[in-house]
Amino acid sequence: MTLSWLESILYGFISGLTEMLPVSAQAHRLLMMKLFGVAGEPALLRLLVHVASLAAVYFACQTHIVKLMRAKSLSRVPKKKRRRPLDTKSLMDMSLWKTMLVPVILSFFFYEKARSLGSSLILVACFLFVNGLILYIPQFLPGSNKDSRSLSRVEGILMGLGGGLSVLPGMSAMGVSVSVGSVCGVERGYAVNMSLLMSLGIHVGLIVFDIMALISGGIGGLTLMGVLQCIVSAAAAFGGVTLGVKLMRSLAQNGGFALFGYYCWGLALFTFILNLMA
Repeated sequence: MTLSWLESILYGFISGLTEMLPVSAQAHRLLMMKLFGVAGEPALLRLLVHVASLAAVYFACQTHIVKLMRAKSLSRVPKKKRRRPLDTKSLMDMSLWKTMLVPVILSFFFYEKARSLGSSLILVACFLFVNGLILYIPQFLPGSNKDSRSLSRVEGILMGLGGGLSVLPGMSAMGVSVSVGSVCGVERGYAVNMSLLMSLGIHVGLIVFDIMALISGGIGGLTLMGVLQCIVSAAAAFGGVTLGVKLMRSLAQNGGFALFGYYCWGLALFTFILNLMA
């Protein structure tokens, strides 16, 4: 059974939105496939949705990325020849970004095995419950305003673990990373922006695996309408990511993400019931 146009558009939009919200995109995709009665995600659809999500995150972070690149380029210029002061804050942001990517890169060595855990809805429900706990805990801790100038490499790696844990169905890269950052005393808005940069690396890794899956599975049976349907779904994913980024940045300034903990627990309960009905 294949996805209808409405189902594929919903798949794209919800995938993009939940990539940014702290609620696990992978769990939502698995549950959508179950509810739609489809055995697995079409490889081309998954690839184009991830490409669109990468593009949307890049555009959302473009100003920050340009600033980092300019600071890096200026740092290579001899001190006497520089026409403006060195942006040390951006250089430290760049260093933190690289540190956060270390756990992300390592996690992809376990990607295939971790992804196979999605076949058990009980495990998905458990991971969603844990994700909810991680989102809920920071509200009981004192806030702070740390950024890359006061964070250690260990704290950067711990934030990067959010991206690494996102290979598990039910764990959110943005949710875990921002929550760990809050525990470490990082200002929420800054944690969101750094986690968005981290998600660029995550999406590049996902695209590599999607391409490998598409090559190994072949593209036989694809029709022009099927390709167009995937492209429309990718456009919906782009919109979902854009909306998700705006929501995360807004919520970071207005109370945090504890309410998403309740959402994850409710979704965990729904997943558990769905497993009983299967």
